[in-house]
Amino acid sequence: MTRLAMVLDLDRCIGCWACAVACKQENSIGEGLWWQKVDTVGGETIDTSVGVFPDVQKYYQPRNCFHCADAPCIPVCPTNAIVKRDDGIVEIKQELCVGCGKCEPACPFDAIEMNVVAPLLPPGLEKGHGAAEVQPRVAGVVEKCSFCSHRVDAGQDPACVAACPTQVITFGDVDNPESRVAAARRSPGAFRLGEDTGADPSVWFLPATQGELQRRSGKPSGSTAPRKPKGLS
Repeated sequence: MTRLAMVLDLDRCIGCWACAVACKQENSIGEGLWWQKVDTVGGETIDTSVGVFPDVQKYYQPRNCFHCADAPCIPVCPTNAIVKRDDGIVEIKQELCVGCGKCEPACPFDAIEMNVVAPLLPPGLEKGHGAAEVQPRVAGVVEKCSFCSHRVDAGQDPACVAACPTQVITFGDVDNPESRVAAARRSPGAFRLGEDTGADPSVWFLPATQGELQRRSGKPSGSTAPRKPKGLS
């Protein structure tokens, strides 16, 4: 059996949103919808830390559809519009979706969204701005991350994997013990969200251990080295 999965190393994520933008471009995702998001784990708003300077911490956590092995969105769909492929990818058949919305609350990871209105695209892009294999977005149907199944079928990685500048995401067949993704899954501390849901997600995370390093100009928390002005040695 094949089970396509992802392992995301949270220590490598710099919160650039390149994965989310690549996903949006590849799949012609309209305004206001994101199949891939990057959460800030720290303060109450994006890119903010928790704590009191200089002892502050934050890290970033990319999030998409987890393509669960026992996806709870599938049995609630009255038109069988949500299907799981033989390789484990969970897809929404847009032409079968009637927009009832039952799958949205069924997903414990908030990965499915209703496209309430037809996307407004610039002139010349009415048929979408992404891959030709992806259907243009329409109003009244739900949508979510597809693991870029059209790219997978062509032997390519999902767009988010290809776009990430810091190699956060490892993708492949987790049921193949010799694969890179299976090795990453066996890393110490690897975890999944929603273990108690019974959904059996196909996305694992490697824990953030460097949250005190803010990855910005200035001194890391705890550093005693003086900061040198630019241009001075």
